Amino acid sequence: MVTMTLTQAKDFSLERGRAAPASLSEAGDQQSSAAWNDTSVAYPAAGLALHQLFERQAARTPAQMALVFEQQRLSYSELNRRANRLAHHLQQLGAGADTPIGLFVERSLEMVVGMLGILKAGAAYLPIDASFPPERIVFMLEDAGVRLLLTQTSLVSSLPAKAAPIVCLDSFGWGDAEIAPLCASAVEPGNLAYVIYTSGSTGRPKGVAIEHHNIVNYVLGVAERLQFRPGMHHATVSTIAADLGNTVIFPALATGGCLHVIARERTESQALLAEYFQREQIDVLKIVPSHLAALQSGQHPEQVMPKSHLILGGEASRLEWIEQLRRLAPQCKIYNHYGPTETTVGVLTYHVAAPLPATQSGTLPLGRPLPNSRIYLLDEQGRPVPVGVPGELCIGGRGVARGYLRRPELTAEKFVADPFSPDPEQRLYRSGDLARYLPDGNIEFCGRIDQQVKIHGNRVELGEIEAALRAQGGVREALVMAREDEPDVKQLVAYVVPKRMDQPLWEGNALHVLPDGSPVAHLNRNETDYIYNEIFVLQAYLRHGITIEDGDCIVDAGANIGLFTVFASRLARNLKVISFEPNPAAFACLKANAMVWGSSVKCLPLGLSSENKSAELTFFEGMSLLSGFYADAATEQDVVKNYVLNQSDESLNNETWTQEISELIDDKLKTKTVSTQLRTLSSIIADEGIDRIDLLKVNVEKSELDVLMGISPDDWPKIRQLVIEVDLDSNLGPILSLLELYGFEMLVEQDPLLSRTELCYVYAIRPSAEHRLLQQQSAEEHRRTLPAADAEILTPVTLRNHLKKRLPAYMMPAAFVLLEKLPLTANGKIDRQALPPWSGASRATPANDSVMPRTETERAIAAIWAEMLKLDSVGVDDDFFDLGGQSLMAMKLVSRIRDAFGVNLPLRNLFDHSTVAGLAEVVDGLVWLAQAPSHGTCDREEIDL
Repeated sequence: MVTMTLTQAKDFSLERGRAAPASLSEAGDQQSSAAWNDTSVAYPAAGLALHQLFERQAARTPAQMALVFEQQRLSYSELNRRANRLAHHLQQLGAGADTPIGLFVERSLEMVVGMLGILKAGAAYLPIDASFPPERIVFMLEDAGVRLLLTQTSLVSSLPAKAAPIVCLDSFGWGDAEIAPLCASAVEPGNLAYVIYTSGSTGRPKGVAIEHHNIVNYVLGVAERLQFRPGMHHATVSTIAADLGNTVIFPALATGGCLHVIARERTESQALLAEYFQREQIDVLKIVPSHLAALQSGQHPEQVMPKSHLILGGEASRLEWIEQLRRLAPQCKIYNHYGPTETTVGVLTYHVAAPLPATQSGTLPLGRPLPNSRIYLLDEQGRPVPVGVPGELCIGGRGVARGYLRRPELTAEKFVADPFSPDPEQRLYRSGDLARYLPDGNIEFCGRIDQQVKIHGNRVELGEIEAALRAQGGVREALVMAREDEPDVKQLVAYVVPKRMDQPLWEGNALHVLPDGSPVAHLNRNETDYIYNEIFVLQAYLRHGITIEDGDCIVDAGANIGLFTVFASRLARNLKVISFEPNPAAFACLKANAMVWGSSVKCLPLGLSSENKSAELTFFEGMSLLSGFYADAATEQDVVKNYVLNQSDESLNNETWTQEISELIDDKLKTKTVSTQLRTLSSIIADEGIDRIDLLKVNVEKSELDVLMGISPDDWPKIRQLVIEVDLDSNLGPILSLLELYGFEMLVEQDPLLSRTELCYVYAIRPSAEHRLLQQQSAEEHRRTLPAADAEILTPVTLRNHLKKRLPAYMMPAAFVLLEKLPLTANGKIDRQALPPWSGASRATPANDSVMPRTETERAIAAIWAEMLKLDSVGVDDDFFDLGGQSLMAMKLVSRIRDAFGVNLPLRNLFDHSTVAGLAEVVDGLVWLAQAPSHGTCDREEIDL
């Protein structure tokens, strides 16, 4: 992004060696500008409403195909009839002039029927993308004053509880009979046609109000300029929540074209889109350049090119890429299209012809104005600039919108009186774009004069992202930039100054955010979820009278990654915790989590035993919970298999299914041996000066008795409570005898998560006036409510999760950079140019060693990631999006995976399983199902290990 003042913009042209041509005088420039703005066209249909353009076409070609979505098709008469029936119903519900009606639908036939039905009812449609986060949906509905909402049955649960009354289009009774004539809606050219929300620099999105005469002028002008003909097949691949789709939808339906609404899954997959384009012979495609480039990353890029018209818009297109497109499809006409939402879809077009023009920016020109649009390039004093000199691009004419919905102050700022028109009612829209005239009258984009950017065709106000970041409780300051540290790779980077300066988890890439919002270092997602369920949800270590109170001393033997420390530290204050974990990988996580969540935690890389010695620890790389000094892979496989079968449908528990599970578990239980030190608990008690232990938690995989035998008789009275996980077949008898000897009340209970195994809990309490063992019956009565997680603990993952609830996916930063303070200039202003660059290659090494890929699938996926993200290596717990991946790069990744494995991987799977390990499980499952259809309907994605 180029950001500069208009004064700097004048220097910009001189620095590039392209001053205004000496042969043109200033008067000559003004005459040329006037000629280039001579765009007046009197269209006979200019006084019609938008839907009336469609109705005229439906009357001319009633039987012609108008609308296609996958296997569903509607003729012009069928589409018109459905829209009439819906409009009649909406009028009965109170729809009328200038009334915004929400349109919250997936891509479908209903999407277009809903748009037309709302317009025919005399109202205005407010499109809402189904992928928007709930907070944004609520804001748009409330800000626009929506009193009625059209949606689909599958989306009702996504709507806020207090949403406006809804009409489900997919269950609406369309009927077969013609309905009575509509109530007179008396739509005037100045009535609202639709409202589209764009990003807001103050952190608050703003609704652009488009009137019928605005969009009608655009439809008539662009259809004439691009020479749309009846019978052409137009494809719309963009969200209706932006006005990109309007380049296609209404021009197609007003000119006798067939509109193809492309399913979202196809818009994200080259293979699926190419198949559709070849089958349906698509003539016209409007698309964002970066979207098209992502779709062309597979083996046959020419197959996603339309036959006749390619319309590019939303961002700049580099000339060398355009040359590639022309070679792919020589017969296809290529157009560049430009226009802010505030001036109704588009105001400039450029038809690519040979040879390509030479521009300073190396990108396609924006072109010349459409009919009844005027362009002025102005300096800071509002005067036209000479040809070749950049100025702010200001737009006049019939496309200029009414303004911002319910934002008069912002409307007055951006929509100003037009000094070049004799009509005092005419206004100019100040776009904030810098542009310059080329000698032939075409206009070249030069940058911005503010912090607005375009990311993959979407308009983004950086201030909105910054405001959302500052709303996170742990953020003191935030600044966002669109960086292009690599050629043609524009990414949003967020720079964050935290309220709490020490952030031990920030640089760790093996992170997991627990369901309660606590970020933790971890080794394996499914294993972490299991431990969380045991400790936080079931609160298994608090049953039968076991307590954790402020000031307690806790000894955690076999702490693993330290989730019990996190839990206890959330539950009580001023704890003293001593945690033991001999597994090096798990210990690294334990130490990081203790630094973040505990106030006084000592972590020791030791095991506890009956004597001080060294021993060999068997570590299962994929299942650290089963690591131990007596670990045996065959026995542990049975434990894990029973856990999986506990979760699965009993109808699947047959011999074939069990064999598949065993093979999957074998892969997880690859062993590694490490040498570690063992100490007795009494020696630790002496070293640390411990005078009491309020809770001794023991989870050491068959070494429980060894731990207890390392406690001297003098130290047993210091222990008030114990919870021990033990195998019924091993040391239960001796353990109970020992506890009885030292005066404890005891209770043995089966582990509810492992009901088909011999694992159980032993609860023991030394009886006193305040504490006694309880024969608890209910699984609920012991559970305590935890305070909210500390918002000042920041990680890129928690910030990403925070923003997901507030911003669309295209506004998500690719990277988060932690700073002690924002850099300032000499006069105290923020120095954006001094902000450090970011790239995936420069990410910090995590606190614990990354687990390297273990299977062929993981290795293949990691290699693809490393190549795409330009990294030396990728671990199985690395997150694609935390490493700098974004949605369009994800589309390329899906294409690469299809080529490598021969499976069609839906893009949503990458968002749901964004680590190498998680995605590898999905890919293995797809391959497995493709090769073994007789396995039934089970889904490998649902198997948790």
